[in-house]
Amino acid sequence: MTKNSCKPRPQLAAKPGFTLLEAMAALAILSIGLVVLIRSQTESISSVHRIQRYERGVYITENNLHWTFLDLNEAESWEEYRDVSGEDGEYLWRVVIDPVDMDTEVDARVVMLRVVATTTWPEGQIDREYHLETWYLWSEENQ
Repeated sequence: MTKNSCKPRPQLAAKPGFTLLEAMAALAILSIGLVVLIRSQTESISSVHRIQRYERGVYITENNLHWTFLDLNEAESWEEYRDVSGEDGEYLWRVVIDPVDMDTEVDARVVMLRVVATTTWPEGQIDREYHLETWYLWSEENQ
């Protein structure tokens, strides 16, 4: 053999497993997927919490409206319930009753009332509000 002749290099046998680059790429993809999954779970929990607070506001508003109707049925005068407010934890509620001017007068003892119930609660930097409005025919004869 001559000095200039080259021996073929021995071939390295492929070893089973992943290269470092493949492992790092897989880990990066996995961590991105986990971050997206955790974020979606956090947003879901936040949405459920917001819905529960909204439902509580609706419940308080409807409950106050029903109690107002029960009180009006027993009241000697609707004017004692003209503006009633209170709080239930962090929920502030208010019921306002105003007479409605009717074009035709049916009976002086009958009054058409506009009843507005509102509940307000804080949510983050803003206040949320639920509002119900209805009409009530009040009569002195109910007493």
